[in-house]
Amino acid sequence: MAGLFTVGAGLVHAAASGTHSADPALGKLFAATAIVQVVVGALAVFRPSRPVVVAVALFNAALVAAWVASRTTGLPFVASLAEPEAVGIQDLMAALLEAGAVMVAAAALHLGARARPALFSPLWILALSPTMVGMTATHVHGAGAGHTHGVAGHGVAVGLAADPLFSGADTSTATDDELRLAASLVLQTREAVRSRFPTQESVVAAGYTSIGDGFPFSSFEHFVNPAYLSDGHELDPQRVESIVVESTPTGKWVVSAMYILEPGHTLKDAPGPAGSLTPWHEHHNICWDASGTRIAGFVHDDGLCHPGGTFRVTPPMLHVWLRDNECGPFAGIEGHGSTTCAHTH
Repeated sequence: MAGLFTVGAGLVHAAASGTHSADPALGKLFAATAIVQVVVGALAVFRPSRPVVVAVALFNAALVAAWVASRTTGLPFVASLAEPEAVGIQDLMAALLEAGAVMVAAAALHLGARARPALFSPLWILALSPTMVGMTATHVHGAGAGHTHGVAGHGVAVGLAADPLFSGADTSTATDDELRLAASLVLQTREAVRSRFPTQESVVAAGYTSIGDGFPFSSFEHFVNPAYLSDGHELDPQRVESIVVESTPTGKWVVSAMYILEPGHTLKDAPGPAGSLTPWHEHHNICWDASGTRIAGFVHDDGLCHPGGTFRVTPPMLHVWLRDNECGPFAGIEGHGSTTCAHTH
């Protein structure tokens, strides 16, 4: 029974790997978990031994603990699970099967060897039912309970468009490919930036310098890495040109990555990758110091820079928020906190 529960949980994780196709890292994690569970579970069914039963108990106990953490505090070592998620049918079925495997394995270790049930024992329905429910259920993502992706019987666009990942963004005209590309860019950026830059200090240590737009002008401060501005890389999560830090009453937090095209490029040169879902923007009112990397003033109504500096239109830029944003994952700083999400650059 412990082996069957484990195999069942593995099949649910295999199904979950498919419903998380927009998140390659998480999909691979679920696939690897599924393989281990099926192999270990099959050994417990067909080649039972004390070491195998111990492995079943420990592995499933670890997975139950990880599931509880992902639904309460989040898992900081998995980018897309860094914040708590709502409990969904699919993940609940997997957790129940794993908890059942732990309890039955513990009982087996305590009681010792006993005659095993016949191959088609009715007791095995206990494992079959939650497995079937979990394999056919959709996965609820994040705090938006009821929003699903990978919805069986519907187009990918329907599922991804309803994902809380795009909450606040206009997905009405987005195609399947645009949704997949946009989701991939967000998830890959979040994974890369969160792992490298947990604090403002880590951002500075990596060669980023402030452009001087933080306190007292704004609670948001842009840090730019000059080495990445003309390196030939575009939309590279490992070489993000700018990182945005927000000052809050609880501290300074890395909240957004910002891709910047090379100097001389205009909005006509901006790569998709997902049509209107990825709105590049540029600024036409900033004056820069001699280094060209720090704000020295702004263009006023008289057309001059005050208090000083040299006016230069910025290259196109694209924000990717590292957390849910009410105006969508690509919203500009100007739209943050807006009730309409209508903002200009």
